[in-house]
Amino acid sequence: MNFYEEERKNIYKTIILVIIFSGLMFLLGLIVDRIFGLFPIFTFALTIIALIQFLVSISSGPKLLLNSVKARKLNEEVLEEKQLRNIVEELCIAAGFTEVPELYVIEEPNVMNAFATGFKQEKAYICVTSALAKNMTREEKEGVIAHELSHIRNRDILLMTVIGAMIGAIIIVRNLAWYYVKYSTFATRRRRKDSKDNMILIALVIAALTAIFAFLGKLTYFAVSRNREFLADATAVELTRNPYGLSNALRKIAKHPYKLKNASAATAHLFISDPLKRAINNRRGFFANLFATHPPIHERIAILEGKDPQEVLKEIFII
Repeated sequence: MNFYEEERKNIYKTIILVIIFSGLMFLLGLIVDRIFGLFPIFTFALTIIALIQFLVSISSGPKLLLNSVKARKLNEEVLEEKQLRNIVEELCIAAGFTEVPELYVIEEPNVMNAFATGFKQEKAYICVTSALAKNMTREEKEGVIAHELSHIRNRDILLMTVIGAMIGAIIIVRNLAWYYVKYSTFATRRRRKDSKDNMILIALVIAALTAIFAFLGKLTYFAVSRNREFLADATAVELTRNPYGLSNALRKIAKHPYKLKNASAATAHLFISDPLKRAINNRRGFFANLFATHPPIHERIAILEGKDPQEVLKEIFII
């Protein structure tokens, strides 16, 4: 398996998807401005809202995320956690990091999972579950940590935050438009109809268009998320020179059916594997290819080990 070629393919796919999403957002603004003769007012307002969303996410996002999953700082008095620190420091040298990410642990005895957050290498965080720290070999931990460092090095968190901010801006406008329609419709029932009817129509059109584009945006978001998982797998192998460390770790994660209780749909895409254990993330097909946040884990293992995906699927009992 040529992992450098896999990296190149997934970077290319991500660039195309981001261009498509940016085009969708601009198209939404252009359509609304064109219909109502507002150009460039609506497009400009949409951009400003997205920028505010992005700045808020950057300023408080990582800490809020760590608090939401009830993570604590790594305890170096615990042998398994001290080993994690050593692994991170070693891999940071290989990755060329100038700063070592802060390490956090989620107290979870049954679920093995991990994620990275932070928008630059100098201020990044890696979080693992206590079950992962205790139940994986050093080689497997290296694979997981290398995967998460790859997300940081490839600036995946920053990329997903930018896309998320744009989707959030569209959703905010959609919600405001719907609220205006509901309020104004109720108000006009209590008095005679007047020129406000035109404003209701405008708000209704904006609400409908933003609902469509928010849906398309989420599909693009999921597609980018899936591609970045493949890219992080390939980059992890580049760092460790050992595909089996990560593939064996993914096998252990796949065999455990437990959900991570503090995870949510809003944060699930950040983890190395879906913490909610949704069936759609281990399937292929029309709907899975649209709505899954992660590629099927058996396909990721198959790529890492150079095997047939169906063979791997039988080996890890996901059928």
